[in-house]
Amino acid sequence: MTVTLITGTITGIGQATALHLARQGHHVFASMRNSDTGSAVLKEAASEEGLKLEVIQLDVNDPKSSEEAVETVLGQKGRIDVLVNNAGIGGGASIEELPEELLRAIFETNFFGAMRMMRLVLPTMRQARSGAIVNVSSIAGRLVNARGSAYSGSKFALEAASESLAQEVRRFNIRVVIIEPGFTRTPIFEKGGPKPNPNSPYHAFNLRGERLTATMIPNASPPELVAETIQHSLETDEPKLRYLVGEDAKAWAAGRRAMTDEDLVNFGQEMTLDEYAKLQHDHYGLEI
Repeated sequence: MTVTLITGTITGIGQATALHLARQGHHVFASMRNSDTGSAVLKEAASEEGLKLEVIQLDVNDPKSSEEAVETVLGQKGRIDVLVNNAGIGGGASIEELPEELLRAIFETNFFGAMRMMRLVLPTMRQARSGAIVNVSSIAGRLVNARGSAYSGSKFALEAASESLAQEVRRFNIRVVIIEPGFTRTPIFEKGGPKPNPNSPYHAFNLRGERLTATMIPNASPPELVAETIQHSLETDEPKLRYLVGEDAKAWAAGRRAMTDEDLVNFGQEMTLDEYAKLQHDHYGLEI
């Protein structure tokens, strides 16, 4: 039975992945910062369906908590076959207006927390010469928009680290996977970030972001699709480093490959919302 540790399972992608992999026969250790108040859904499902799914406390920003969680899994099972780094937070603002505490919080969770977890599980995987590390990134780890420096920056950094790690551990038969969802129905859009200031010199980007989000969220991919992609990435006979999730993510990735850097910079020019929507259509084929 595959022993799988997942971070950030209180809601959204993490919760869906914990349930899906447990239903596929994994022994899942679903971790979250507050296991006392956020574990009801997972515990109920585990009890009703007879799943090998245990909820443990883990704050990826806390070195001691992270170490204790890994020790708990190793103490019970003697190994960790799969780590899914899913814990993450969002938030955005122009660089000039971005509060430093928000910038640091986003990188602390999305990048440093994931790096910490990778370092903790690698010794046992390396000794076993087996394992998989799945890093849940985002299409924002390939393509950045105005006001996205913090979140995209953390995901770009995570993807760079993943590419490096994939080379370092190939000889030990350890796989590294990058999952890149587009818009997904998760609570991340309800968290983080200062309220946009209508008097900001960058307010045009706030309005563009609001239009894009309002259009995309109703058709966003369910978190279960991400969970299914993670399962596929672990079981396929033709493994890849990156997996896009959602038609919007595929459209953005294809459009960015076809664009020049100057095309991307031109998304920052003065224009109406309708002109911005036309650019999205012309480069990505999306209607917003």
